[in-house]
Amino acid sequence: MDPFADIDLDTEAVWLDGAWYTRDELARRIKQMIESGDFRVSRPSQALERLEAALGQAQVVAVRMPADLAGAASATAARLGRPVGHLVREAIAYYLAAAAAYGASQAAAQAQAAAAPAATSGGGPGALPSEDVDLEGEAPGSFFKRAR
Repeated sequence: MDPFADIDLDTEAVWLDGAWYTRDELARRIKQMIESGDFRVSRPSQALERLEAALGQAQVVAVRMPADLAGAASATAARLGRPVGHLVREAIAYYLAAAAAYGASQAAAQAQAAAAPAATSGGGPGALPSEDVDLEGEAPGSFFKRAR
């Protein structure tokens, strides 16, 4: 499970008891609970601590992108009902996971190639087999390219 699934970094809010609370709203809620004699404030306090920690660890990253890509990102985020920042974070996390998986598969392929004699059609010693992969997006003109 995503440790930040209940934290919205864009609005600086945390999900608690079926609603989103900002820092100020959560602090007000805790204060009202104590003033009314309800001292069961551990869950709201923990939520506020998680929010503070997440915001303290978060870093702002600015990026420039072509207008058509920015428009596609905005439209997709609006369709999903999420902020563009959330979509960008998910896209980066997906890319990093795919890159890590690709790196692991390349390391395994290199180890396998080193253990086996070089293929006669693949080139000289230590040559790795190559494979063409087509990545297609959902929409025509998507931003994916042919990879080798």
